[in-house]
Amino acid sequence: MHDSQVKWKCRKGLRELDILLSKYFEEKYPHLTDEDKLIFLEFIELDTYAILDMLTNKATDDFKYKNILLALKSLN
Repeated sequence: MHDSQVKWKCRKGLRELDILLSKYFEEKYPHLTDEDKLIFLEFIELDTYAILDMLTNKATDDFKYKNILLALKSLN
């Protein structure tokens, strides 16, 4: 998937989440390994509210998303 498509998929429809995912894309995504990029692509395909619940600790984090969630939380 091209970077422009990934950037577009970072738009989830909630302003705060869109800002956070876009910031992650700009700052972290270019430095990820190919494997980590695939995990991020899977992550942004999740339901918007599932991502939000993981970020607000209302849902159990999937271990494979741990690094993404830590990075997102540190961007605040």
